[in-house]
Amino acid sequence: MVGKQTQKTKRKPTKRKATKRKPTKRKRRKPTRTSMLPKLIGTALVVGALVVLGTYAYFSRDLPSVSALRDYKPQQTTRVYDRHKKVIGEIFSERRTVIPMSKVPRHMVLSVLAAEDADFYEHEGLDYNGILRAVGRDIVAGRAAQGGSTITQQVVKLMLLTPERTLSRKVRELILARRLENELSKNEILHLYLNHVNFGRGRYGIQEAARYYFAKDAGDLTLAESAMLAGVPQAPTRLSPRRNPEAAKRRQAYVLSQLQAKREVYWPDLSEAAITAARKEKVELAPLPEGSGKAPEVLSIARQALRAAVGDEALGEGGYEVHTTIDLSLQKQAREALQRGLRAVDERQGYKGPFRRTRRRGAPKATKSATSLRMGRTYIARVTGVDDENESIRIDVAGHPAVLPMRDAARYNPDGRRASAFTKKGDLLPVSITQMGGEEDPAVARMERGPEGAVVVIEPRSRHVLALVGSFAAVSGFNRATQAIRQPGSAFKPLVYARAIQSRRFTAASLVVDAPAVYEEWKPRNYEQWNYQGAVRLRQALARSINMVAIRVVEDIGVHDVAEFARQDGIATKLAEDMALALGASGVKPIELTNAYATFAAGGRWAPTRIVSKIVAPDGTRVQLARGEPARDVMTPSEAYVMTSMLRSVVTEGTGSPAQRLERAVVGKTGTSNEARDAWFVGFSPSVVAGVWVGFDDSRPLGRRETGTRTALPIWIDVMDAADTTPKETDFAMPSGVTRALVDPASGLLAYEGQEDAFEEVFLTGTAPVEVARPPDVADPNLFLMEQYEEEGGSESTETAPPPREERVLGGMAPP
Repeated sequence: MVGKQTQKTKRKPTKRKATKRKPTKRKRRKPTRTSMLPKLIGTALVVGALVVLGTYAYFSRDLPSVSALRDYKPQQTTRVYDRHKKVIGEIFSERRTVIPMSKVPRHMVLSVLAAEDADFYEHEGLDYNGILRAVGRDIVAGRAAQGGSTITQQVVKLMLLTPERTLSRKVRELILARRLENELSKNEILHLYLNHVNFGRGRYGIQEAARYYFAKDAGDLTLAESAMLAGVPQAPTRLSPRRNPEAAKRRQAYVLSQLQAKREVYWPDLSEAAITAARKEKVELAPLPEGSGKAPEVLSIARQALRAAVGDEALGEGGYEVHTTIDLSLQKQAREALQRGLRAVDERQGYKGPFRRTRRRGAPKATKSATSLRMGRTYIARVTGVDDENESIRIDVAGHPAVLPMRDAARYNPDGRRASAFTKKGDLLPVSITQMGGEEDPAVARMERGPEGAVVVIEPRSRHVLALVGSFAAVSGFNRATQAIRQPGSAFKPLVYARAIQSRRFTAASLVVDAPAVYEEWKPRNYEQWNYQGAVRLRQALARSINMVAIRVVEDIGVHDVAEFARQDGIATKLAEDMALALGASGVKPIELTNAYATFAAGGRWAPTRIVSKIVAPDGTRVQLARGEPARDVMTPSEAYVMTSMLRSVVTEGTGSPAQRLERAVVGKTGTSNEARDAWFVGFSPSVVAGVWVGFDDSRPLGRRETGTRTALPIWIDVMDAADTTPKETDFAMPSGVTRALVDPASGLLAYEGQEDAFEEVFLTGTAPVEVARPPDVADPNLFLMEQYEEEGGSESTETAPPPREERVLGGMAPP
């Protein structure tokens, strides 16, 4: 059909029949080791990093700050010096003297690097190869046994951590080592190491090591010496040159070989010739330094002065120099003199071995049981056993076990017998405690069979103490020179007579009656009880140490007056103000009485004694010392001279006559307390004052015939012989205000013309007698008038008659 749009019919799509295909199996490739490795490595790295970070975070907790090491202030050694800059002793917790790197020689630095850490200036605090080697060996050993530490790690271990060998401590050490390298320079770290490390025998730091082993400063060490010291810190005890010299030499050889092997790479400036010479050099150790036993009394005083000046904290830090007035050589001689004198007493009185076994009344008995022991007291101990192998004696002290080392009984064992021959079980021994015991450890004792003593030597003008000895043995403890309070006996009389002279009521020529008297039921008497001499001049009374004259003088001028004078003259110990003061019945300290005599030698001026002269801080500045009492004039120079002149008679004609063998101008006074419990001699020359005391700590009598003359004076003579180095012809200078006059020895009046037995006496100006003694062939007009009066019947009344001669002289000077 034309024009007709035809429509195409749509054909239905025919569905094709789907054919099912069998799925084909794909073959999986088997993983190879090569393909797995990157993943394993990646995983391991991630896990490792997490472990490291976790470990770092865990062990970084509560770590000390390394920045604190910038302000390095370790405990250092404080040294105490004598007046000549000789070391008396040391005060320390650790013996250490910090020095800057500029004072450490380069060959010492190289020796340390060769011995400990050649790569120190190359690594950043950790030697990883060394760590791996150490870990491998620790695994083989099954414990933390291998070191492998750099110098930086050692500084951390020494100064920031504990020395324990554990894995946790090692990890902390590694962390801190890296931090320290970021905080300080290499030289600063090496400075810490060289000043802090242990070089054996209690010496810390290179300066102390150099002083101890070679008696020189670190800057003066040779290469051979440096190499030996550099090897010590690895094992300070085993490699100490003093304890194990052969091991120290082997270690030195190793250090020198390391210096040689690594020279070209690390330190080419060190020549082979220097190393070869060091190998050939014979290294000799210095003699062992003397310990602090030379003057423990002075060390104790130095410590007290330092504590008072800087406080406990600074005292603990140390590093100070304490300079003293002590002459160390004289100190030694003074102690030796005391020891000779005390041994002489031991010999005379039989003070050897244990107490004799006896049932006599008054025999020693063991001290009763006490809840505790204390130092500074003498006990009577019972022997419970002996130990020859350990050279000791087992004892029971007031119910407490103790040990007595035989070395501490050597004074009473001159033959050197063994413990079993020296004593037996059940014997009694007088002892003191030197070390308190613990729950399981017994106390340690020292035998105290014989008396003790003290010596004080003073330069009078400066009041510098030249020697101070407080015991027979040079041991710390009770210092009798400054702490013992003992009766001075007649050694106190010069203070009585000095006040009498000062009062102008007496002169050296005044007559005072020596006769018995009673004072409120107290009946004093002379040492020679059978001998009373009637009217005696004051000079004679002092020379012969007549008690009754001293008592009458005190009665006249007043007890309080004498006590006050003594206080002004430096006697700080409280004095009992009674008549017995005239005889030295009130206790004083040896240093007090010796310094009181120094007032006479110094022209009447008192000043406190000085032992510590200056203290220098670690930074070189001078520490301000506490000011003592100001000096004061106790007497005029003329009064002091008259007193000195009177004391001269003690030596020339009295109880101190053995001192004449010094053949120089010396004066002094003996002293013996009741029952010879104390023996003294105190005296001086124009340049030195010395005092000696001897006695038992428990105030037992010294023994038959022991006196100040016999017991103390020989010690004083030996001390003065060593102490006074001035020309022997040096004499006491007479000041103005003193006059001389010839005196009649019987009356104390001016001598008559031509009197043969007249002697020259010294007087304060204006106190000399004006009346002249009558020659023996001239009658006394008073007696003539009395006879005439009696003949005229006036004998029944004598009120107008002059009193007897002896009554007229009791109160003081002979009348003009």
